Amino acid sequence: MALPLRDDLPTRRVSWVTMVLIGLNAFVFLVLQPPTFQSPFQPGISSARDRIDAVAEQETFTMRWSTVPCEVMAGQPLASAPDGCEKPPSRHISEDKPVYLSLLTAMFLHGSVVHLVGNLVFLWVFGNNVEDRLGRFWFLVVYLVGGLAGFLTFVLAHQHASSPLLGASGAVAAVMGAYLVLYPRARVLTAVATAAAQVVYLPAVAVLGLFFVTQFFTSGDQIAWEAHAGGMAAGALLALAIGLLPSVRRRARTDVDLGLRRAAPTAF
Repeated sequence: MALPLRDDLPTRRVSWVTMVLIGLNAFVFLVLQPPTFQSPFQPGISSARDRIDAVAEQETFTMRWSTVPCEVMAGQPLASAPDGCEKPPSRHISEDKPVYLSLLTAMFLHGSVVHLVGNLVFLWVFGNNVEDRLGRFWFLVVYLVGGLAGFLTFVLAHQHASSPLLGASGAVAAVMGAYLVLYPRARVLTAVATAAAQVVYLPAVAVLGLFFVTQFFTSGDQIAWEAHAGGMAAGALLALAIGLLPSVRRRARTDVDLGLRRAAPTAF
């Protein structure tokens, strides 16, 4: 297991969009999501009835605001019993669910504290430099469009699935894909869990490659590797396209002039 801590690239300005996205994800998890997402052991939940009600609240919230592949394919919620959908994993489904809006709302939900913290660490380490190079508007485009691409990739791979999908992982993977295109020679200070835990500088391509390979080969329903792969591919393609803009090319030349040669884009 490898956890990035920081890279070796300075930035020219404050990464406001990255910080707002981090704050928004944290706010949604801590304030808007039911507290049982943070821990199933909540003060005030003592009786069996209380636990049943808490689980029902969490399932209702999840099924309403997460992305469900067969709902997206059918264009209608599970409550309408669309053809071809698997049996819903929960009876707490909503008749008036905003199906297509859930592709956006699911991007800001997380299933646990570990899920949230992991995504936000990766977003901070890689997002600030991508925002610095592309600019705030285009960075936000990469994040949102990449996240959407991640969800749609998963939807197309599991068209009949009725299990909910949530998390910013696809959007964060898009940022990582863009980072790899823009800064292929960067080095990342990484905590590596081996027989003896150590902190070392690794090439960014190694850190991101390890992330991708891990997602691809990890089995189990908890890892939506298709969403990670779709998001990363979308982020890389968007970075290539946006990198052709005159303003972005000027910032790239400035990076080289400032001596950030590890950040110089690779010629394609």
